Amino acid sequence: MSWGFVREFLRSPGSVGAVWPSSPALAREIIRSANVGSADFVLEIGPGSGAFTGEILSSLRPGARFLAIEKCAELARGVADRFPAAQVVAGCATELDVHLDGHGSPDSVVSGLPWAAFGEPLQESLLRQITAALHPEGTFATFAYFGPHRLKAGCAFRDKLGGHFRQIRRSPVVLANFPPAFVYFCRK
Repeated sequence: MSWGFVREFLRSPGSVGAVWPSSPALAREIIRSANVGSADFVLEIGPGSGAFTGEILSSLRPGARFLAIEKCAELARGVADRFPAAQVVAGCATELDVHLDGHGSPDSVVSGLPWAAFGEPLQESLLRQITAALHPEGTFATFAYFGPHRLKAGCAFRDKLGGHFRQIRRSPVVLANFPPAFVYFCRK
């Protein structure tokens, strides 16, 4: 359990978006859905306390590259300290092109961003940048909490994904997460 994560949530719930880090079960599901094991370059956006980062690093094939972008400097330092093999940038996903300069196009993007906490213009801007950066055959995976996904904002986000990706699938609900969640797997 990361108390730094909880502290950041209390300071800025609109940026952290969850009161509790994602579970190992959700991490395994998002890594599987994002095809991390076959990727050449994996980008993680919003690693938070690193709930997905360790699973990503242990799933990378030899020679694959990894970059994480975390807006909160304290959380970025925590992930970098916890995972010395990870390249972690303290920066905002709204400047994805700047952070990816010189890295090339990721063929797998894993997102821990709190989409439900963002307004529609920010969601649209981020999705536009992700699809522009993503390799033409790339995959994007993010998660949503089960239940709120049926609310107006959750349905609008699902529709927004449909405007950016040709294929969208949903994983089974991961009950071993608090709260239960599922993964959206999207292909460009």
